[in-house]
Amino acid sequence: MSDVHSEGHSSEAVAERLAKYVVDALPIPMFAIDDEHRVVFWNTSCERITGIPGKFMLRKAGAWSAFYPSRRPVMADLVLTGCRSEDLERYYAGKYRPSALVDGGWECEDFFPQLPAGGKWLAFTAAPLRDGEGHIIGAVETFRDITAQREAEQAVRDGAVLLSEIVQGCPVPMFVIDAEHRVTHWNRACESVAGVSSEQMIGSRQHWWPFYPEPRPVMADLVLDAAIGEVEKLYAGKYQPSPLIAGAWEAKDHFPQFPGGGRWLYFTAAPLHGADGGVIGAVETLQDISEQKRYEIQLEDQARQDLLTGLANRRVLEERLKQALAQAARDERVVAVAFIDLDHFKPINDEMGHAAGDALLRELATRLTSMVREVDTVARVGGDEFVVVLSAPESAEAVESVIRRIIDAVGRPVAIAGREVQVGCSVGIALYPDHGTDQAGLLRDADTAMYIAKAAGRNGYHIHSQSADVPPLPDHPPAP
Repeated sequence: MSDVHSEGHSSEAVAERLAKYVVDALPIPMFAIDDEHRVVFWNTSCERITGIPGKFMLRKAGAWSAFYPSRRPVMADLVLTGCRSEDLERYYAGKYRPSALVDGGWECEDFFPQLPAGGKWLAFTAAPLRDGEGHIIGAVETFRDITAQREAEQAVRDGAVLLSEIVQGCPVPMFVIDAEHRVTHWNRACESVAGVSSEQMIGSRQHWWPFYPEPRPVMADLVLDAAIGEVEKLYAGKYQPSPLIAGAWEAKDHFPQFPGGGRWLYFTAAPLHGADGGVIGAVETLQDISEQKRYEIQLEDQARQDLLTGLANRRVLEERLKQALAQAARDERVVAVAFIDLDHFKPINDEMGHAAGDALLRELATRLTSMVREVDTVARVGGDEFVVVLSAPESAEAVESVIRRIIDAVGRPVAIAGREVQVGCSVGIALYPDHGTDQAGLLRDADTAMYIAKAAGRNGYHIHSQSADVPPLPDHPPAP
């Protein structure tokens, strides 16, 4: 205080001196100019932020030199002259606004590249200084270094742009929803699979409609809401928890309304967590597995078909015979099992080769199929052996009529490699429930009856119950 009193003992002088100390000690960078635009205060904090000591600024009308490379007014200069709108627009277009706290003051944010450390972002406020009668006698300008804040905001923006670019550039179809179930990302790969543009989806809660014909949650919605019960309900038998991501689920399903006649998709939905660990959204990735599914179906068909003739194989025969017997038991109907073995097929194979034999088998398979109904089954169970299952025929006489037509059809000549060839067939028949009730027994009885028919002269049929009326089976089955 001795320095203060050395300047004089008036209370006004003491107050003025104290005010200078206070201004200089403030942690807020600030300077003041008088009505001649000369710097009268330039506090220590202002020195630090600008890198210019106050002794180079005081009593000069050059506050601009600390902030700009060439002469121009600072905000305090504009406040001092009344802040004309044309001046504000010229120097701070799009950056300024009236101060919410100081009457006649203005606020702004701007970047100053010539400040230390490669430049700084400053938030600054300029306000007029008035005397006791309200006349403007100067202006004060304060600053706040917002460089770190702006860099953080820019980092967030850059991160958002980077995330968007990553999502958009990712070859995996995906979309993202926020905590309100609004779509925030819908990448180009997703556009290609779903046939819906990102412009149609961003900001929408209608992301169900590319996938389903009516409103319902998609997997991402259920993951976001942790609605495990709904997952089980809507994707029963199709879903499983992700082995890689906690809280995520994956599923396979067919989406018939997709472009091109529908698609099979493998999809995974996972929650997105914020910095505090809370769920703030969900991401769903899609994989078109239509080709894989078609291949699986093809393999399944091959596993169920005779590769040469396209007829049912033994596995399918057993399944369909089991179904036919169950249906017959419920309806008290008949099932006929006919075991067919070609006569004189081996000589054709030996003389003309296997290609000719295969062509003959394919033609005979077509003829057999044409002799029965869609509800019946024709299967190839061996080289030249076939089984026909007739479901619920009207009577034994109807069965015999079908078998006679089959024998006639098989016996018609076939053109193979420029030659006409002809074979016959021997047929054994077993009936449910007269001759048995299980599929293995019926197939065995039909096979036995076939050998009896072949022993009786070939090109005929034999019903299992008539076995006693024909010659006994030979020690060795007759040659084909």
